[in-house]
Amino acid sequence: MAIEHEEVIPQLAEHLRPVFDASPDGVYIWLDEEHSACNQNLAQLFGLTVASWSNTPGFLRRCVHEDDQQLFSWNYWNRVQPLAFPASFRFRAIRADGSTFDAETDMIPLTFGGHTVAYHFVRQVGA
Repeated sequence: MAIEHEEVIPQLAEHLRPVFDASPDGVYIWLDEEHSACNQNLAQLFGLTVASWSNTPGFLRRCVHEDDQQLFSWNYWNRVQPLAFPASFRFRAIRADGSTFDAETDMIPLTFGGHTVAYHFVRQVGA
């Protein structure tokens, strides 16, 4: 059953609430630059609040170092969007204060209500 584009993230976030609340990793779901949601762990990892993270479009430009944006985008468009398979990779992340850290993500494709969504688990790696 198809779900309206604007309703995908709110409905999926509610469905995944137990995972969002219990995961030790930062978790987010991403439909497009204007429709996403994250858990408290992800917001804190990036020095943000859940509301500020979810209400500010531009995750790639805002939270992924420019040297790793192409890698991040390639994994989405070539593995997740065509529902090929999950991708795990490391990237340099940027916090709200401009500091960087090494992160790892498990980017998992899933469909919900007829839409392809990227489901991410993100953790800091290294020191």
